[in-house]
Amino acid sequence: MADEKVKKCAHPACSCQVDKGKRYCCDYCHDAGHSLEISCNCRHPECAAKSVAAVGT
Repeated sequence: MADEKVKKCAHPACSCQVDKGKRYCCDYCHDAGHSLEISCNCRHPECAAKSVAAVGT
């Protein structure tokens, strides 16, 4: 389905993309989506790369 657009996970600290019709990339983000966490621990490559880059600055 090439015409489906992707968007960012609804968890504020998550960088993952989700398919159209979904709000969260996984159960972790769904459960933490309304919390005030400042980091994401979903363990997906998109967020892991962002965390490593932030530590290096």
